[in-house]
Amino acid sequence: MKKKPMVWLLRTAGVLFLVAVLGQAVLAGLFVTGDTGFLDVHEINSTVVGLAAIAWIIASIVLKAPLRMVLVGVAALLATGAQIGLGHARGLGLHIPLGVALFGAGITLTTLAFSYRTEPK
Repeated sequence: MKKKPMVWLLRTAGVLFLVAVLGQAVLAGLFVTGDTGFLDVHEINSTVVGLAAIAWIIASIVLKAPLRMVLVGVAALLATGAQIGLGHARGLGLHIPLGVALFGAGITLTTLAFSYRTEPK
């Protein structure tokens, strides 16, 4: 199997995760300003975050990437699940800081994806 499409998927998943998490903050901000319609979009976008984490995990496994890369993806997915649960429970005391942590995870996923090489230097 050619690795190039999987590297592309890994990088796309990292960027999508990062952009979708940033979008979550924007959507939450719009919601708290009074437009409650953005809460539905915020919820839908949370699925995008989770799917991006799943795509990252699949690509990293198929690529036989270092275990730490797989574990970062798994941690991002588990944190996303916790974040979704906290959002539905209106546990904002943890939901907001975890959102900040997820943004950091998105930076990590993206950085790892673009530094990943299929051949040694």
